[in-house]
Amino acid sequence: MRGIRLNRAPAPVRPPAAAGPRRRLHVGTDAGRLWIVIGRWSVLISPRHVLIGLMLLVLGLAVAVAALRLGKFTVSTQEVIDALQGRGRRIVQVVVTWKLPRILLGLVAGLALGVAGAIFQTITRNPLGSPDLIGFSTGAQTGILVSVLLLPGGMLSTSLASFIGGAAVGAVTYLVSLRGGFTGLRFILVGIAISSMLVSVNRWLLVRVDDDQGLGALKAITGTLGAARWPVVAPTCLAIGVAVLLTLLAARHLQVLSLGEQVATILGSPTRRVSAVLILLGTVLVAVVTMAAGPIGFVALVAPHLARFLTGSPQPPLLVSGLTGSLLLAGADLLSQLVLESMPVSVVTNAVGGLYLMVALTVAARGRRSL
Repeated sequence: MRGIRLNRAPAPVRPPAAAGPRRRLHVGTDAGRLWIVIGRWSVLISPRHVLIGLMLLVLGLAVAVAALRLGKFTVSTQEVIDALQGRGRRIVQVVVTWKLPRILLGLVAGLALGVAGAIFQTITRNPLGSPDLIGFSTGAQTGILVSVLLLPGGMLSTSLASFIGGAAVGAVTYLVSLRGGFTGLRFILVGIAISSMLVSVNRWLLVRVDDDQGLGALKAITGTLGAARWPVVAPTCLAIGVAVLLTLLAARHLQVLSLGEQVATILGSPTRRVSAVLILLGTVLVAVVTMAAGPIGFVALVAPHLARFLTGSPQPPLLVSGLTGSLLLAGADLLSQLVLESMPVSVVTNAVGGLYLMVALTVAARGRRSL
C-alpha cells in the first residue's frame, strides 16, 4: 500500500565473545628458517647454523678429550677417569691442576675471540675488522713491556698492564673514529696507524735492555695457555660468559647494523649508541682473554671468516664464530704440545692465521671476489 514503509528487521545482537588470553608466543617458518616471537623478543634460527654449531661443539669437545690424554704429559683413559674421581695424587695433579684448566681456558678464550671478531667485522663491514689489526693486541703488549721493563718490580701485574694498554688503544681508536663512524675504512686505518706506532715503541723498549731481560720480556708478551690455573681460569670464564650473554642479547641490533648505518637509522636503530656498546663488549672480551693468556693473534680474524664459509651467511654468526674460535685455539694448543715442543700457542695461531690469509687472498684473486 502507498505510504506504508517496510523496514528490515534488525539483526539479533550477539554478545561479545569472551576475550581469551593474549597470545605472546608466535612460531613460524620463512625461507627454511624458524622464527620465534615471545612478547617483544624475537629469535631467528637457521637449521644450517644449528647443525654447523653442533658439529663444531662436538669437534671442540673431541679436541678437549684428546688434550686430556695427550700433550706434554701423556696419560691413559683410565688414569683420566681416576683423576676426575680424585684417585691418585700424581694423576690428579697432572689432569685436574695442569691439563683441565688449560683446556678450559683454550675453549673459552677461543669462544671470546671468535665472538669479538664477529662483532668488529660486522660493525665495520670489513673482513679485516679484528682486534689484532686495530691495535688492541699491540697495546696490550706495550702495557706488559712498560710493566716489566720500566716500572719497579711488582708495582703493576702484567695482566692488569695488558688490560690497561689494550683498553687505552681501544679508547683512542674509538675517540678518533667517532666523528666518521665505525663503518668503512676509517676505524681500521686509525687502528693500524696506532698499532704501527706502538710496534716501534715496543721494539725500542726491547732493544734498550740487556739480552736476559729482553728475553724475559719477550716471553711475557707472547700469548700462552701453559700458565693457566684455576684461580685465573674461573673468573675468566665467568667474565666471558657474562659478556657473551650480553652480546647475544644485542645480536638483533647487530643484524640491523650489518645492513649499513643509513638503513639501520631508517629502521629506527640507535646506530651510534648500539655500535659503541657492541664495540665495548668486544673490547672487554679481548681484554679478559689478554689478561688471562696474553695477546693471542689471528683467532679473532680467522674464526668469523671460517664461520661465514661454513654457514654460507653474508655476516658471521656470533655463536658459530665463537665455536669456531674455540676449536681453532684448542686445536692450536694441542698441536703446539704434540709437534712444536709446547711452543706458546700464539706462535701457532699467528703462523696458521697468516697462512690462511695468504690462501684466502689467492683464492679471492682467482675468483675475483672479496674475502
